[in-house]
Amino acid sequence: MKLNADILFERLKNYYPVEMFGGGARKLALLFPELYMDNTERFLENHVYLATVEHLPRRPTIGKNVVVICIGDGSSLNYYKEHATVLLIRKKADFFEVFQTVQQIYETFSRWESDTLALFMGIPTVDEVLRQAVPVLGGPIFVLDGSFQLIASASVPGDREEPSFPSVRGALDPEAFLSYLREKDMNMDIHGAFTLELQGNTVLCVNLFSPEDEYIGCLYINQTGRSFSPGELVLAEKLAQMVEKACTVNPSLINHEKSSLREILRLTMNEKPLQRSQKLLLHSANNTRAYRCVSVHYIKPFSTLPTGYVCSVFEGIFAESVFFEYHNTLFGLIPESALSSEGRLAGDTLQRLEEMLRDMQLCMGVSNSFQDLYMLRTYYFQAESAIENGHLVGEGEYVFHFADYALTEMITNSLGGLPAEVYFPKGMRELLDHDKAGGISYLETLQVLLEESMSLTRAARRLYIHRSSLVERIARIEKELSIDLNDPDQRLQLQILFKAMSIEDHARNTIQ
Repeated sequence: MKLNADILFERLKNYYPVEMFGGGARKLALLFPELYMDNTERFLENHVYLATVEHLPRRPTIGKNVVVICIGDGSSLNYYKEHATVLLIRKKADFFEVFQTVQQIYETFSRWESDTLALFMGIPTVDEVLRQAVPVLGGPIFVLDGSFQLIASASVPGDREEPSFPSVRGALDPEAFLSYLREKDMNMDIHGAFTLELQGNTVLCVNLFSPEDEYIGCLYINQTGRSFSPGELVLAEKLAQMVEKACTVNPSLINHEKSSLREILRLTMNEKPLQRSQKLLLHSANNTRAYRCVSVHYIKPFSTLPTGYVCSVFEGIFAESVFFEYHNTLFGLIPESALSSEGRLAGDTLQRLEEMLRDMQLCMGVSNSFQDLYMLRTYYFQAESAIENGHLVGEGEYVFHFADYALTEMITNSLGGLPAEVYFPKGMRELLDHDKAGGISYLETLQVLLEESMSLTRAARRLYIHRSSLVERIARIEKELSIDLNDPDQRLQLQILFKAMSIEDHARNTIQ
């Protein structure tokens, strides 16, 4: 395996007090080391030479990307420092011992390369590829797929401590993921190694790509307590290439197929036909437990959050749940048992969920409970309606239950898209104008009476007026509107109108 000057320097300083002068090429191009032969006046490109300072010629011809490992210092080295990369061992050292050490460094990397290539005589797993790299790169090393699900890891043999990796059911946990967002702004098209701070640790990362240059995951190397050197970045990229090759040979290693139930639900939501085996599976799972449908929307348009990762986080919060992308939103099916006894998100689960939704700029709608999976689309539309009406009349919330907005949905649908004013009874516009100009609000009086179920005593108490005054007002209202409040249908119409007007007022205020 070929190396570069940074790797040679980093490895050689483990044995000798060495200094580096000049910067070599970043690519892995340096051939196995050679002993400098006296009277050689030409240093060839991509070659590594070991010499003592007194044997070096004064002004030889030096090719590109040449590394000279020199024992001893002298003024003649100035020329080499300008035209090559010099790894200088100032103190006295055994010439052949240094040469043997450099050879061993090369052999370590060559053994890693050859052992990994031997894996490809068969169909290697990502875990096997990582284990071959640990003796050379250290660890722990992790590979995540495009959904930020942990699919493989390897640690230093004999390390009793668990690898430091924040996760939720094998996925990067929300706080760690948000650290990644803040650090790299989700630039998943970055090629090459980069470092980031992840919950106090410096992590070395390399994005993984398919042969078609599609993002399929990322490689993480976590070495707590120290920074990464330039040579390690190149080696991480070399390992990433090996992982990409393994995933090309066996795509199922990193591109997990969705479970049978998930695929059935996806087809059902898209109104696609099911195969006979899928119908049997859906029939066997139907009416066996209670569920809630969930819809998740992005508050911030054109969000760069990877949907696969978001789905995996929700599946980590709700046990036995299923989430997938559906029409630019996220569809979720969660068991009723994931909620509180009152059938709602509550307690620590609700707090944790709301924090995550706020940080990721998401909101969630939750349907009523149901058991018939063939009604999936109907209850998904409930979840969608909860979000729509929640934004319409809710205040700064991130989780909307359909049960809280069912009446709002019924009323907005009952109006047929027309403004509430279209349904005003005769004289209602005049009462509105009177209320704006006068000191007595007849419509407020009527609304309070309806809210108090026609109880004159309770309504008078709320309005801070005498009961007889209330009776007089009601008589005038009935005359102006030509209605009879003893008629339940007329009362219902008025109640719907008041609710519709309240919704319209809230919508106007929200827009303003």
